[in-house]
Amino acid sequence: MKRILNYPGSKWKMADFIISFFPEHSTYLEPFTGSGAVFFNKEPSKVETLNDLDSRIVNFLKICRDRPQELVRVIQLTPLSREEYLLSYETSPDPLEDARRLMIRCWQAIGAKTSDKTGWRALIESNGSNTAKEWKEIWQRIIAVADRLRDAQIEHQDAIQLLSRYNRKGVLAYVDPPYLLETRSKRHYKHEFTDADHEALLDCLVNFKGNIILSGYESEMYNTWLKGWHKEYFSTNAEAGAKREEVLWMNFQPAGQIDLIELLEESV
Repeated sequence: MKRILNYPGSKWKMADFIISFFPEHSTYLEPFTGSGAVFFNKEPSKVETLNDLDSRIVNFLKICRDRPQELVRVIQLTPLSREEYLLSYETSPDPLEDARRLMIRCWQAIGAKTSDKTGWRALIESNGSNTAKEWKEIWQRIIAVADRLRDAQIEHQDAIQLLSRYNRKGVLAYVDPPYLLETRSKRHYKHEFTDADHEALLDCLVNFKGNIILSGYESEMYNTWLKGWHKEYFSTNAEAGAKREEVLWMNFQPAGQIDLIELLEESV
């Protein structure tokens, strides 16, 4: 599925890579959904829960699910416009209008961060990305998103509290928190995570009874807490096109992987 929002740290380019490690599960949880790149590309599970602390994201998902045709209509009538873009930073009390504004903010901005205002993504040279054409066609993605969201639960809770509620076998949680501040040069998110927040999250994850796949950049904190977890790497582009290596930590051995500990035990 094509991306529905340009969002900081979104995993649209590596969604298939992440999904390739998914074990069998009956319940699927995303405590940090953002643009939902992994959810929208995975096969449906019996129970699926999406969660985000950003109320504008939660509202957008609900409008996509419950009022897709109305959202399509207002997006079709919205021009690529600097005035519309500047207005998008103001939260509207009307849910449909705020969903429209969030789409404008995510698609008409230079960059994708939600922490601060950035420049308007105007088209000047013909050899660049065609922003106007992209915006004119973006409404087509709403219907596909609505179909996928139809059977999902949408939460608006603290991620750690939600993980604690879902702490049971048979649950797969894909955990994609804000990157550690030490691994990037600036703020990106409306709701950032302090080092203490990351420590609290890691404490929750190491005691989780279900399966966890955690995304992040290489860090001493994560490696210390997650010693013994399986790791995979994926090269991607970060700020200003800089190459970065995304890390996946898993509290299980993916299918087809040889467990070194089991191999050593068998050889004794």
